[in-house]
This record gives sequence, C-alpha cells and structure tokens, in this order.
Amino acid sequence: MAKPKRKQASELPTAVAVEPRREVRPFLYAGVDLLFGVLYIIAFTEFAVNRHAWAKVVLWALPVAVITMGVATAIGALRKGPPRRYAWIAAVASATLMLVVTVLLICLLLASAAFLSGVYGAFGKAAASGVLAGAALVVQLVGLLPAFQLKFLLTRAGRRAFGLPPLWRKPRAVAA
Repeated sequence: MAKPKRKQASELPTAVAVEPRREVRPFLYAGVDLLFGVLYIIAFTEFAVNRHAWAKVVLWALPVAVITMGVATAIGALRKGPPRRYAWIAAVASATLMLVVTVLLICLLLASAAFLSGVYGAFGKAAASGVLAGAALVVQLVGLLPAFQLKFLLTRAGRRAFGLPPLWRKPRAVAA
C-alpha cells in the first residue's frame, strides 16, 4: 500500500473570514415585548377598566414599561455606538420596573384575598381562591417575561449583543 502524500501548505484550504453572527434573542425579546404591550393595552382598556387613579397608574405602568423595554432592546440590537449603552440601561430599568410592579400586584391581590377570606366567611374563601388564581396568572403573564429578559441583559451574551463589555471577569480555574 502506498502512503498518501502530505499536502503542501499552498494546497491546504485557506481560512474564510466569517462575519460574527448577530445575536437573535434581542429581536425575539423586542417582538414579544411589543406584542405583550399591545395585549396589555387591549386588556386594560376593554376588560380591566378601573376608576381609581392609583390603580390606573399601577396597571398602565405595565404596558409603558414593556413597550419601553421592547423599543430599547430593538434599538440596542440595531444601532452602533453610544446609544446602545443607553438602550441597555433603559431595557434593564424597564424590566426592573416591571418586576417591581409584578411584586406590587401580587401583594395587592394577596391582601385582597386575605380580606375576602376573613370578612365574608365561606363565600369569601371561595372568592379568595379566585383571587389567588389571578395572582398565579400575574406571575405568568407579567413577571416571567421581564425576569427572563433581565437575566439575558445581564449575561455576557446580552451585553455583547449591545456592544458592551462584561460586567465581571470569568472566574479563573484554581490549580489543584
């Protein structure tokens, strides 16, 4: 059997310059944010109408925050230069605001459930179980999106998508 000939350096394939792949998650998050913003606006104008000013402020903080988060994420993923940093800050601030509003809504719903259960007896306990189901929906429909997006924004991949350096260094391997 004959040995195969080694290829010369000139015969080897050259490395092709590959453009770095654009991160897809900012665009997905921006689209989902804008979709949720529209759904929140429809829900608050058609189904969850409230006459109290403080309740309106709490409820309308959600669509404002989620639309701001979506627009900031889209701007940060598309633009170059310093606006990306401000877009990242706006997205992080909006996600944090949404998480704070989520916790506030859950606290208000739990207080309402406790009041119903304590004052109205057996009928109040049944109503309180419905309010607790509503609190579970608030966690899923309001709290999960900003939690996942904030987690992405604070990771290396999220900061890289916005053209920012990592917040901290990778831990060094400890020699045994």
